[in-house]
Amino acid sequence: MAILNRPRIEWIDIAKAYGIIAIVLGHVLPGSSVAHFLYWWHIPLFFIIAGIFLEPLTNVDDWHRFYERRIKKDLFSYVSLGILLICLYTVIHHKGTQFLMTHLPDLIIGGRTLNFYTSTFWFVNAYLLTIGVVTILISLTKNRIIQLAVVVSGLLLGASYQQVTWMHINGFAMMPWSMDTVLITAFYTYLGYLLFHVNPRWIERAKAAIPIVMTAAIIIFIHLEGEFNFRLSLKSHLIQSSLPRWVALATVPVILTLAIMVCAYVTSHLPIKFGLSLIGRHTLAIMYGHKILLDCCRLIGIDNPLVKLAVGVIFPVIIVLVGQRVQRLIFVPTY
Repeated sequence: MAILNRPRIEWIDIAKAYGIIAIVLGHVLPGSSVAHFLYWWHIPLFFIIAGIFLEPLTNVDDWHRFYERRIKKDLFSYVSLGILLICLYTVIHHKGTQFLMTHLPDLIIGGRTLNFYTSTFWFVNAYLLTIGVVTILISLTKNRIIQLAVVVSGLLLGASYQQVTWMHINGFAMMPWSMDTVLITAFYTYLGYLLFHVNPRWIERAKAAIPIVMTAAIIIFIHLEGEFNFRLSLKSHLIQSSLPRWVALATVPVILTLAIMVCAYVTSHLPIKFGLSLIGRHTLAIMYGHKILLDCCRLIGIDNPLVKLAVGVIFPVIIVLVGQRVQRLIFVPTY
């Protein structure tokens, strides 16, 4: 099956906007109760959405197009922007050549070794591996039972331990490129494929949306009442829950993500959307750029969380739009 060009669905872009705003806010308010709740769903949301756009591939041409459209561009951005941001951190914080030479190889190792301005780059590691793994799975077999068995087995294995204590790289308990995290993220991406690939609009119906939002509200209420605890950090492979870890992973992030999607659908019908659709189309730029912007806010004494959030979200979008405009002006086709 060829890779399809699906028409954009506005609420999906808005859901991505909510997700990236949550990621930036979590870094603006680290360790806060707000960040605690945001970590439940903001990263799983992106992996679930990734599954919506996956297709089984049947021939070499399909795989080539998949690489060109889904892998190559993101891999180039990862390497080029990673090098740039590590160099900028070295200059801004007056580090020496030794620091630069020590941390440039982190882009090859990936995972938890990525820190400072590249601390969010682990997501790209896990994302590229995950969409590759899930695409291979759905291309090898069309049997849904086998597909589910594979991803659920991965989830059970990923939930069976806290960190890769048997492997340490640069002082971190981890596997290269967050490979162990893919055991969990592949479940979310396949779930996105299973739930939304054929009909992404089922969630727009009230008989689906209302129970989802009510269930999410009940989960939060029960947690606030102290009836269960849950803590999730996919980068660190940290999963703590009074429920069995695999149950918590399979339910809490999924239900909250679906609730965010419902909220995004409602937002898409509001007369004013505050640029959320635009933000949702540039989430990767925000993912790459917000850490250096938040650090610059700190260096010049900006402490207001709302200002920092606005800077972290809006400035990368402006930079991309200006860059696209300049590119169009420079490379104007001649006839």
